[in-house]
Amino acid sequence: MTQQAIQVVCTSIWVLFASPIATAITPQGWYGLGAGLSAVLFIAAIFLLPETKYERPLSAIQEDVATASEVEMELESGEDASHKLAPTLCKTRPALDFETYARRTWRSDMRLTVGRPDWKKVLSVPRVSPGLESLVPSKSTLTLPLQGIAELVFVPTVFWAMALNGLTIGVNIAIGTTYGNILAAPPYNWPSKSISYANIGQIVVALIGLPLLGNGSDKIIKWKAKRNNGIHEPENRLLPLVIPLIIGVFTAVLYGQGASHPNEYHWFIYVWVLAAYYFCFVGCNIVAITYLLDSYPTRAGELLVIICAFRGIISFGVSYGTAEFIANCGYDGAFGAFGGLTAVLGLMAIPCYIWGKKIRTMTSKLAKHE
Repeated sequence: MTQQAIQVVCTSIWVLFASPIATAITPQGWYGLGAGLSAVLFIAAIFLLPETKYERPLSAIQEDVATASEVEMELESGEDASHKLAPTLCKTRPALDFETYARRTWRSDMRLTVGRPDWKKVLSVPRVSPGLESLVPSKSTLTLPLQGIAELVFVPTVFWAMALNGLTIGVNIAIGTTYGNILAAPPYNWPSKSISYANIGQIVVALIGLPLLGNGSDKIIKWKAKRNNGIHEPENRLLPLVIPLIIGVFTAVLYGQGASHPNEYHWFIYVWVLAAYYFCFVGCNIVAITYLLDSYPTRAGELLVIICAFRGIISFGVSYGTAEFIANCGYDGAFGAFGGLTAVLGLMAIPCYIWGKKIRTMTSKLAKHE
């Protein structure tokens, strides 16, 4: 959430002065400036953005404290290895092992990849050992299924999180591409060089979102874990979603009404809408990522691709036909529908909260790794 807050502030400042800068240097110059800054950031990323994909044992995320060889040896000796596969409760963060693993350096961070990329994760070709169905490791190795993006996306909770993120970012884009025409037209008549100033509320979103969705979320899960004998259940990550969703539904409907009846509404509602629905999107994004990473920690890479990339497909579908949707149904009809969809997907968080643990149990193989 700290990263999100910094990002929101920087983005808001950039967008805030878009209108006066574009007016001064022409829209072509504005996009040229954007392209130049993008090139600078790309070059900076080469030197400042380290590779973070490393092969990690299950014990690194408390998934399993045993190694494959330990379980195999006990099985061959006829001993019960079930205790080796049981999760353990860890209340303190373990120290980094610099005796076994070298410290990271700038030179090591400059590597393009660490190890060999496993492209089969993208193709999602599971390799299941013959004995896996009975939860008995094979004689040669402890082989667990290798699952990928294509299979994870159809897990109900993952698909819901992706759909909710795609919808909220799509509606946010629809608002961002239409508010300018509304403020420039009567009765508001804002000059073109001032329209982007309506985004100033997004800075407030960053200042509110950090304590509410960041620190507040942590306090909730710690409180819930304390009541659960120290065990954290990922579904508790969904609780902070209530406030952003309520605000998002109300805001989408309000925007449609204001745009359809501008003479009856003050221009401040557009300042509110730009900030409030963005807060809804940020809340859905943070909650979805933390919930899924807690649910399937060994599948972090695939889950981040699903949330951060696949949601773009959905958001494109939501925002692409906005102009035609408004022309056919009006602002009130179009954004009333967006508000309704936000409410429907938001309410689906309730069954995810109630039955999420059962879904995780049913899809537990996806949380494993070779």
